[in-house]
Amino acid sequence: MMKKSEINNYLHQLSKREELYKNNPATENLDDYADFDVYTNHAGQRVFKYTFEKHLQKAIESNTYISTHLHASPLLVFKHNRYAYTPLHSHDFIEINYVYSGQAHITINDTTLILETGDLCILDTDVIHRISNTSESDILVNILIKKEYFSSNMLNRLASNNIIAEFAVRSISETHSHDQYIIFTPEDGEILQDAISGLLVYYLDPVSYSIDAINAYMIIIFSELLKSYTQKKSLEYRSSNQQYIGDILQYIEKNYATCSLADVATHFNFNASYLSRYLKKQTGTTFVKMIQDIRLNHACALLKNSTYSIEEICQQVGYRNLTFFYKKFTATFQCTPKSYRGTHKNITED
Repeated sequence: MMKKSEINNYLHQLSKREELYKNNPATENLDDYADFDVYTNHAGQRVFKYTFEKHLQKAIESNTYISTHLHASPLLVFKHNRYAYTPLHSHDFIEINYVYSGQAHITINDTTLILETGDLCILDTDVIHRISNTSESDILVNILIKKEYFSSNMLNRLASNNIIAEFAVRSISETHSHDQYIIFTPEDGEILQDAISGLLVYYLDPVSYSIDAINAYMIIIFSELLKSYTQKKSLEYRSSNQQYIGDILQYIEKNYATCSLADVATHFNFNASYLSRYLKKQTGTTFVKMIQDIRLNHACALLKNSTYSIEEICQQVGYRNLTFFYKKFTATFQCTPKSYRGTHKNITED
């Protein structure tokens, strides 16, 4: 398996594509963007519409590092091609640009921002932007995130009424305008860079447990960004009508096994019908689906990491009917709880 120390060499080494761009300065006439749709913005400028699926397909066709078991992953992680021309574009996914070394000049809505080594930019879907040509010392790591990645489970792990959770909620919302971006400038970027390197290790040289490791590194990355925001307030944030639901998500996560919609509504002094609509608007999912996802995810963790019987796990996560639990689990994971435990169990019973 690739070591973290090898990541630095990988990132600095010129790829064949980068050598091509270096020897043939990129222009708009290159065919790299021929597969993407084009539209005209309010200023009459041509804008390419990037999609996650087409990026994934290109990555699969041009790289051997994306293992088959990562093809269904809601994340794409790769090095931005140096010397490459990047036209104005928007996309249907959330994008993270991390400056591993050098600089990055990013133009967002006609404003050009200069990011230095260690800086990180998160872009919402549909934000029109471009990255100016980079030199050999300018190394960017791109993380593309499908909206589906911010499931109720991930939102609950982020939910502490913080700016990352709020950004995620707005990004997956169908009703909010998608015009937000955040620039982070960590005071001490060593932990963040280490997490980015760890993420790359498991993405570029995957093993059977890579997806769990990748998700863990993403939590570390988001936690470091929150620390940077909390300590320094070093950000630029563009948004409107921000809605705070972190407390609600935290309450649901803490009481998932027993709480009902009425319980949550009473706790926060909401009308139950209003709360139901509010959750759907903010997270894109219903209360029932959210509770089900949380319960089943906790059931998976217990199946992998405990010796409790399946009936005991059913009770612990909030299901009172074992048959119903089996039905929901099987429909979600395409296998029974017993089969899941046999495949994923992490501990050895005495």
